[in-house]
Amino acid sequence: MSKLETKLREVKNKRARRELLDSVDPVLSCLLSEVEFSHDVQCLKYAAFSTWDMEADQQTTTRGMVEGWDLKYFDTMAEMTSFIKASIEPAIIPGWFFIDTDGPYYSLTLAEFVLNLDLLQNYCEAQDHFDIGWVGKSSDMGVIFEFNHTSFCRNQLEVCTWGM
Repeated sequence: MSKLETKLREVKNKRARRELLDSVDPVLSCLLSEVEFSHDVQCLKYAAFSTWDMEADQQTTTRGMVEGWDLKYFDTMAEMTSFIKASIEPAIIPGWFFIDTDGPYYSLTLAEFVLNLDLLQNYCEAQDHFDIGWVGKSSDMGVIFEFNHTSFCRNQLEVCTWGM
């Protein structure tokens, strides 16, 4: 990436950060404004987004086979956040939280991510934006929420987890 592209990315992410901080609950805004944030796409080096492998005709990840990777589908954001809160132990594991895969990325622990899911759910529903996630900084683990428009006239929310 050229210096100009890097600078443009930084400017775009600073603007996106300001917009996010202005649109989330004040408690979450305070937390996100106080943590380190980054523009570096390497923050998502452990991300494992779901994708369809055409050759194998099966669901996989953007990184191929990932140990412990699991995919679940939900009809509502509330069902999805309830599942995450019930199945993931809030641990003090450093990671990167993101609203957009292009950045910015916020340094949050898994515990901070899980404990603020209700506030994130409110943001997602208010903004009609359902693609968010958390990935480990130095641990191959993560949680990614995605919204899929299916060809069967039924939209689905999916959550990918691995390393938990």
